[in-house]
Amino acid sequence: MDQDTSVEPTDTPDAEQVGSVEADQAAELTETGPTLRVAYETGMMPAKWFDRWRDRLPGARLQDTQVESGTWSQMLGQAQDVALIRLPAHPKPGSQDLEGLRGHHRAVPAYQELQVAVLPIDHELTLLDDLSITDLADERLVHDLTDLPEHRPSPTGAGTDDDGAPLPPLEARGPEDVMEYVAAGIGLAVVPMSIARFFHRKDLTYRVVEDLPGIDVVVVWPQDLEEETEAMVQDLVGVVRGRKKDSSRGQATQLGTDTDPQPTRQKTAKPKRAKAKAGTTKLKPGETASRTAKGTSRGDQLKGKRLAGGKARRGAKPGRPSTRGGGGRKGR
Repeated sequence: MDQDTSVEPTDTPDAEQVGSVEADQAAELTETGPTLRVAYETGMMPAKWFDRWRDRLPGARLQDTQVESGTWSQMLGQAQDVALIRLPAHPKPGSQDLEGLRGHHRAVPAYQELQVAVLPIDHELTLLDDLSITDLADERLVHDLTDLPEHRPSPTGAGTDDDGAPLPPLEARGPEDVMEYVAAGIGLAVVPMSIARFFHRKDLTYRVVEDLPGIDVVVVWPQDLEEETEAMVQDLVGVVRGRKKDSSRGQATQLGTDTDPQPTRQKTAKPKRAKAKAGTTKLKPGETASRTAKGTSRGDQLKGKRLAGGKARRGAKPGRPSTRGGGGRKGR
C-alpha cells in the first residue's frame, strides 16, 4: 500500500506580502507620530520650507492647508496650529500690525512681497519695465482701493465718472474674479506678486509698482500651544528664517532620531562686489556715463519703446487713445 507523501500547503507569506505588511506598519507609525497643522494664504508657495521641515523631523508629520486671505484667525488654535499670513500694506497700529498681533499671538516676520499691477498683455503700460503709482492715474482699478491710499485717479481718466468721482469697485468673490475683469479689459488691479503668479494667465502679465510699500508675510501661532507642538513650530520658524539644522534654537530637530548633529564647515565670506545702480550700465575704460531710459520721463520711455518696435495696444486708433484695459480718457 502506497504511503501518501503529499505536503499540505502552509500559510507562509511571500516576499510581496511581507513588504506590504512592513509598509502598512510604517504608515501606521507615521500616522501616530506628532502632527503640525499649517495654514497658508492663497498664492503663497511654501512647499520648499515644508520639505525641509520634514527632512529635519522624520518622526513627525506636517499637514498643510491653503486658506483664503483673512480667514486664518477663525482656524488658528482650532483646526490649525500655525499660519503664514499677509498683513495689510497699511495695517492699523495695534490691531493689524506685527505688534498688534503679538498682543494675542506669537508672530515673527518671514519676508516681504512686492505689489504689482496686473495688465492685459497688449496694454500700453507693458512697454515699461516697471511702474509708479502715478502711471495708474488714468486707469480704472477694479478692486477695493481701501488699502491703496497712494492711488489718485485722474478726474478725466477711466477710473472716474463724468463728475470726476472715483468709480466703485466691481463685485468680486476673490482674486480669480479680479483677474477675469482685467482679462476682459475692464480695468487693472494691484495685488501682491504671489497672487499675480498664482493666477497666471496667457492673456495677462504684471509690472512691479516700485513706489508702493511691501506687504509683510508673517508666521503666527497661539501663545498657549502644547510643548511638543510649540517645539515643532519653532523648527518651522527656523526653516523660514534660514537657521541651520543644528541651530540651538531648533527645539524639535532631533525628534525621531538618535544621531548627533554633524559639524558644519565654516564658510569663508567672499568680498562682495559693488552693484551698479538701477538704470546704469558697466562702462569700458575711456567711456563716460550716459543717461539711460531709467532717468527719462515716462512719456519719453513709452515713446522710445514704440520707436524701438514696441507694439501699440490692439484696437487703438491713430491720434486717439484706446479704452481697452481701462487706459482711455473721457472727453472733456
